[in-house]
Amino acid sequence: MRRMFLAVVSTAALVFSACTSGGGGASPGAESPAASASGESPSASTAFDPTTVSGDVVLSGWQASPEEGAALDEVLAAFKEKYPNITVKYEPVAGDYPAAMTAKFSAQEPPDVFYVDSSVAPEWIDEGVLEDLEPLATERGFDTSQFYTGYLDAFKGPQGGIFGFPKDGNTLAMAYNSDMLTAAGVEPPTDRASLNDAAAKLTSGDTKAFCLNNSLDRALAFVYQSGGSLLSEDKTQNTFDSPETQAALKTYLGWFASGQGARAADLGDDWCGKSLGEKKVAMIFEGGWLDPYMKNTYPDTKYAWAEMPQDKEKATLGFTVSYSIGVDSANKDGAWVLLSYLTGPEGMEIWTKGGVANPSRQDVKAAEGKEILVNGAQYARPWSFIPGFSGINDAFNNAMTGQIEAKSDDPAPVIEATSSAID
Repeated sequence: MRRMFLAVVSTAALVFSACTSGGGGASPGAESPAASASGESPSASTAFDPTTVSGDVVLSGWQASPEEGAALDEVLAAFKEKYPNITVKYEPVAGDYPAAMTAKFSAQEPPDVFYVDSSVAPEWIDEGVLEDLEPLATERGFDTSQFYTGYLDAFKGPQGGIFGFPKDGNTLAMAYNSDMLTAAGVEPPTDRASLNDAAAKLTSGDTKAFCLNNSLDRALAFVYQSGGSLLSEDKTQNTFDSPETQAALKTYLGWFASGQGARAADLGDDWCGKSLGEKKVAMIFEGGWLDPYMKNTYPDTKYAWAEMPQDKEKATLGFTVSYSIGVDSANKDGAWVLLSYLTGPEGMEIWTKGGVANPSRQDVKAAEGKEILVNGAQYARPWSFIPGFSGINDAFNNAMTGQIEAKSDDPAPVIEATSSAID
């Protein structure tokens, strides 16, 4: 029985939710012979015929940019041509999306299809407000094997089931000012040692090597690379207080303490993309949402992408958003037709072809020039954890802020605050 949805889920910092922006290059996966253009396998059951479904389907989410809005209009127009008996009513939510959806869940009136960010997915799965799509995929022959594992896993429940299909995805990579690296005689760093060496050479006067965030949604990538973790693989144990995590955070804090790194606000900017565009820093760690911003705002700043410099393990963070259906959604058959089209190869190819988003499927090629970001999905760790994660995120970010402002590289207060929030 669905439990009452009691708490308003706080909004995660969703610059990364521009996983709906920034593209990727040619996907490393070849098209699966088991998948058709609709995402169905040849052995799919013929009991469900999507062409017989009719009615209104309410689609809800948020819009990160005008380019994203145009891409969505295009894919919905293609859907309408293929399924003329279904009318999609797009009703985007302005403002605090999790709070707005909480109200709709409580009223048992969610949209038919809607966005779910991976950071809030565990909360909504736990509350029982999302429809398990795995039985429908099995019954109706929808092929989920082509989704990148890290993206699909973000929407799996602890007891099984799949509660959303990723509509696109983004990974963290290193964006660097190629002119600044060349002038300093520095090659793009590939590992932690060469990154530290580059940081020393690229820091001079008011120019910093890095713009870095104080937040978990950047620092955790470095923790993973060092062999540390936030939780055990099954998400039942606190594993944050480990020598590997301590070493990674000491290095990360050390970049601030040494003056090699700075937060965007310390540089007079509102985010690290602006610091890169203004040539105040040589390197930042962001996702594909950087590309349209740089193209529109700093077209004369030369930059390139490289994989995240690695340490003991090859790792980055993967951010994604699903299309999901509510347990109380009014038109579930229509919702399924729309959702399976948007997340199948046909719809996703239209959605991602202009580079506004990276495909979450290996059988869909992305826009030229985004290879680094797309290839990162093969080893990305999902930005999806446990119910109540917002409190853990806040504890980490606040403790990191305190240590950065104290110019301390001691990770102990950060680990203590974060572990306490987990426990």
